[in-house]
Parts: sequence; structure tokens; C-alpha cells
Amino acid sequence: MAKSKHKILGVALLALTIALSGCSGAGGKDASTANNSGGTGASSLEPVTLEIVVPGGKGANFDEVLAEVNKRLKAEMNTQVKITMVDFADLNQKTNVMLASGESVDLIFDAPWLHLDTMAAQGYYEELSELLEKYGPNVLKTRPQQMWDANKINGSIYGVPLGNAYTQQRSVFIRKDLREQLNLPPVKTYEELKAYLYAIRDHYPGITPLIAGADDVTYTWVNWLIRDDTSVSIRPTNFAGASLMLYYKGNDGKAYNFFETKEPKIWSNILDVRKLFVDKVMSQDVLTNKTSSAEMQLQNKVAATPQMAFGIPKPFNDQLKQVVPDGELEAVRLFDITPGKNLSNFKMDNFICIVKTSKHKDRAMMFLDWANRQENYDLLERGIEGVNWKSVGDHQYETLNNDGGIVSFQLMLNPVLEREWAGTDEETAKYSQFIAQADNFTKDIMTGFSFDPTPVKNEVAQFATIQAKYYSGLFNGALDPDEYFVKFKAEGETVLKKIQTELQKQVDDFLAKK
Repeated sequence: MAKSKHKILGVALLALTIALSGCSGAGGKDASTANNSGGTGASSLEPVTLEIVVPGGKGANFDEVLAEVNKRLKAEMNTQVKITMVDFADLNQKTNVMLASGESVDLIFDAPWLHLDTMAAQGYYEELSELLEKYGPNVLKTRPQQMWDANKINGSIYGVPLGNAYTQQRSVFIRKDLREQLNLPPVKTYEELKAYLYAIRDHYPGITPLIAGADDVTYTWVNWLIRDDTSVSIRPTNFAGASLMLYYKGNDGKAYNFFETKEPKIWSNILDVRKLFVDKVMSQDVLTNKTSSAEMQLQNKVAATPQMAFGIPKPFNDQLKQVVPDGELEAVRLFDITPGKNLSNFKMDNFICIVKTSKHKDRAMMFLDWANRQENYDLLERGIEGVNWKSVGDHQYETLNNDGGIVSFQLMLNPVLEREWAGTDEETAKYSQFIAQADNFTKDIMTGFSFDPTPVKNEVAQFATIQAKYYSGLFNGALDPDEYFVKFKAEGETVLKKIQTELQKQVDDFLAKK
């Protein structure tokens, strides 16, 4: 799961005026030790070990960095942390089991694309207003007011929002060296991108021109293209992750049903990607491939992949050059940086939550506050300064030979403390800085809205099973839309209509109260 890596300027102090409400019932035994710097008097605190569950895998420096984290925590607040990393493929199932069984967990990662709304509605997470007020000054001040306002669930805070921009970075990574060998100009439009892909097919038979994602509908080719099309401002309703079967369009407060509308922009993209598949531009294994697209590209097997970044990470080019000495990647950005063209609901994709059954809620928030101080944030994300990374200027960094910490987007990512890689090129920086400014976006009318799937939970589960048979195939070109869209509609239309009706009812209620 990719994450934004750029700083939002001049907004953090707005969070200091947040209106906090709702009591969590958390104990206050550590209250006298908290202070605005995030530090505590360790001698006055009982020893506590916090159990933290987040997605991802252990990096090369995990043990040494965690040891330094626990050394600092022991000295400052008599606390230790145990971090359990869960593979993304197992995240949904394992975290469901952990929460349902009452396993001893204090802090757990969740997200709208996982099961945040459902778990919050079922009472698994602590409401955080009181804890933030007592123990979270750094958590508050490192996130702008827009972020807090937009990421509540039914008016309450059930997770600390994690993010540092108002939309996700998106681009298509292509091979610059191959483009130049083909005497093609820099790619600026989708038509130019397709010209590059067809040229790869015709001149490099050993390399697959394009592969999109099938496991996560976010990365399907149609989804990828439609999110950057500001002429229609189509976006998912998040009833089923990034599915566009129910979608918002423009800013009219309506939930549209693709079975009913056969939205022309979405449908034309479906037809377009079908042609790419038939023409053997799209990978013929797009639905069955289990290797990450990035890994395939770095192995010289694929020439273009959708990635959640505006620029090429240095390690990507370094790894590619181990396979192709003259190989080089570049980013094709189809994102429109015209101010006001893009809508934003200021929602974050990832959250860290305190589990309701935790016996250490106070200490969990104190730890999050500790993690949202610059020196500790740097340690958790980058590793040990001078060993894994080094500081450059006011808010940049350079990687060293063994760059890397433990966590970032899973635990404490925010707009204020993020550092920018010192080698970021000017064009990438321009795009990154654009999405870091709230005033560049038009406010989505749905800002602050969260769909409660409980009234139609059976229909949502039923539709997910149906959608899994057709969606990725249609939106990646592997299934003939003339044949399979009819089948998809026959199986899913009635169920989806029930979900749409409930969604629109909740939307209407939300808008009526604004």
C-alpha cells in the first residue's frame, strides 16, 4: 500500500482549536504526567507493554530500530511496544479474528477500505476525543482541522487519521530508456501513453507492455484512468472499496448505479481497455498474476505499471539497473493540477485505532503522542539517524546504505513531520506540493459522510461475492464487456439496487443536516 511522502505547509496550528466532545471513559491515572512536549515522568508510571498490530512486513532494520524505540520509551514513559506485522493478504481475516476473539491488542490499524466503519459501528474501537484532549497534543497539532472534521464516523473520532495530502499520488511508471530508444517524446497524455504501449508491443516482444492490478480494484485500469478525469469527477462511494458500481459524479449529492446508467466515461474506458487486452498490450495474465507489478517492472518483464506515486523512488531505478544497466523509469502523470478542478473530501485512507478492550488506553494515546514528535517520528519511519538516513536542510533527508525504519502510514503519518527526499526532482515536487494544499481543491459535498453498511450488510457481502467474478475482468479488459456485463447485471442488479437505496437515504439524511 503506497503512501504520500510530502509536507502540507502552514495548516497544523489550526488543529489546536479543535472542538473536542464525547467522553471515552478512559482512566486518568497517567494524566498528571502528560505535558505538551509529549514527554512524561517515567518513574511515576507503572511499566506497560503495548501490543500494536499493523500491516506490512519487517524491514531489514526492524530489530535494531525497535530496540532504540523501546530504549527511548522506557526512559521517557516506562513503556515498551511489541509490534506485530500482518501481511496485507491476511489483514482482513486476521484483524477480524483478533477483534472478535478479544485478543490482547492495544493499537490496531484499520481503514475505510478494510473494515473501519463496520468495526467502529460494532463497538470495537474507543472514541478518542477525551484521550486526545488529555494525552494527544502532538497528535492534534500535527493534523489540520480539515482532517479531523472529515474523518469522523457519525460525528465521533474512532481512529487517528494517517495521511499528508488531500488526494493520493497517482501515475504510471514507464521505461524512459525504452521510450528514448523508440524515439518517442515525453508522455503527457493518455493517447501518447497508448502510443508508447503499442510501440513496446511491436518492438520488444519479450516485455509485456502493461499490467494493472486485479486483487485491489483501485489498481484496475479503468479505475486508474477515471480518477484523474476531472471532466466528470467520478469517484467511488466506498461501499465496496474503490468499486465504481456505485459512484458519485460531480458534486450533486447523488449515488449513481452503473447498472442503471452505464456511465459513458466508465463504459468507454471499459471498451478501451478491452481493446488493449485483445491487442495484447494489457498483460494476458492480468487476472491470475500474483507477482507485484512493481517487482515485474524492475525485473524487466513489464514496461508500464500504475503506481501510487508522482515520482520514481530512487531504490526502484537502483534495482532496475541491476537487471538492465541502462534502464531507467519515469512517471507519466495524468493528474490535473489546475486549482479547483479536483474535488476532495479530505478523507484519509488509513487510521490507527485504540481497541475498546485495551487495558492501557491512556498509555496507548501517550505513545501515539510520543510518535508524533519529530525525533521519534524520524526514528520510526527512517531508522537511526546517521546510520539509516541523514537530515538535509530543514525538512529533507538523504538515504544511507541501509535506509529504513519500522512504520509510517500504518501508525503516525501526518502533514507536518514528513520529510521530503532531497533528490526529488522539480516536476515531482510541483505535483506533490499541489496536492498538499487544501485550497487547490474544491470541497466535496460528501465531506464528513461515512456510509453505515449495517442495514444492508447481507447485501454488501452478497454483492462482494458477485462482483469478484466480474469486476476486475471487465475493468482490466480480460472479459468481453458485451457478454459479461450482461451476466454481471443479471446477478448483481437487484442486490446493488438495495445497497444504492440505503446509501442514498443516508446521503440525503447527511445533507439535510448540513
